[in-house]
Amino acid sequence: MKNLIYISIFLFSGALFAQDKPRSMSETTEVKTVKINNGEKVVENKIKVTTKEEKEIKLDKADAGKVNQDMVIHDDKTVTKTIAIDNDNDPFYDSEIELVTYVRDGKQYDFVKKSNGFSVTSNNTKSVFGNALKTSLDDRYYIFNNKDYSGIGYFTDEGNFVIEYYDTESNSLMTTKFMTIKSNK
Repeated sequence: MKNLIYISIFLFSGALFAQDKPRSMSETTEVKTVKINNGEKVVENKIKVTTKEEKEIKLDKADAGKVNQDMVIHDDKTVTKTIAIDNDNDPFYDSEIELVTYVRDGKQYDFVKKSNGFSVTSNNTKSVFGNALKTSLDDRYYIFNNKDYSGIGYFTDEGNFVIEYYDTESNSLMTTKFMTIKSNK
């Protein structure tokens, strides 16, 4: 009986630490000190930029059943940047911005995290493309709104963001996708 309890605890704890989706991840952190003259005195601010790149990894199907299997790394990657700003002398950062970069129609867009969703800005012009608010019914869905349309958005298992909206001109349901960045390597 004691052995059965030990085995069940071992199996349960192993399931807790199992990884859902194996990923290749790299993370870099860069801290810069910026001096600003505000007219009265020179103030020193710290800016910390943490860039994290993640790629999904799968095992080669041709090696199924082998002990040493080859990895297949996908070209899709998710790039997340966290920008933290320290405006004073305490050891804590005062503000933090998290953004993820996606591609749509050959253009890059930054998804900037907010408390109730995120905003989508054009990477080139830094203008706001639209806003997504988390729905109160289900955390997986967002209400997406921009100057051209309003619709429902969601993230796919591959990490892409899909928006479905009604087009009055064609009288049909339209879909647009923001894809994770394709690696050049």
